Amino acid sequence: MKELKECPICGGVINHESDALASEMFDGYDEGDDALVSFYRCTQCGREIEITDPSEEERETDYKDYWQ
Repeated sequence: MKELKECPICGGVINHESDALASEMFDGYDEGDDALVSFYRCTQCGREIEITDPSEEERETDYKDYWQ
């Protein structure tokens, strides 16, 4: 995954805060087909950015061309 380097809103520096599993946060993900959720925060404007990687099923269907 491409690393975030600047805030898409203000251009400030983005810091990685933490990671979690989507199955622990959202309905619809099970542990066998989990996705990683990464949390970032802008040091300038304070906005929080959440990025969820596609699950294996989504990679095989919705984003098939991208992940090849």
